[in-house]
Amino acid sequence: MSAKREIDNLLNEFLQLETDEQRELFRGKIAQTLSGKTAEEKREFGEVLAGNAKETIRQSEALIGEYHFKQVLNDIIPAVTWSYVAEEYFQKSRSWFSQRMNGYHVNSKAVTFTPEEINTLADGLLDLSKRIKKSAILLKEHRF
Repeated sequence: MSAKREIDNLLNEFLQLETDEQRELFRGKIAQTLSGKTAEEKREFGEVLAGNAKETIRQSEALIGEYHFKQVLNDIIPAVTWSYVAEEYFQKSRSWFSQRMNGYHVNSKAVTFTPEEINTLADGLLDLSKRIKKSAILLKEHRF
């Protein structure tokens, strides 16, 4: 069995454990599994585990970034017409914008805004805020 498949099987088994006692027994199983491996197999095992850990960290960082992105916009999400933003500032459809805003999967890959697109979004929101402020000032000056 390949190291990757063996680790995946062990991880799936670990995720099914419910008690501290089961986890302690599982630690013993891991120790026994490793004791029966050659130095080369242990090295391969370690490389696969390190790769899995790096991928988990990458996924976690992406989720944290997405959370922070949404938190920044949380206050204005219901107030802005995002289809207008998509068309006016990106020359894209509402669905294109929504896919990135919500991290949907397109062609089996999660899509997000690129750093350049985030700058475009920020510039667009600044432009909208200036236009809204200008309109508010004009309304106050010309009391109807």
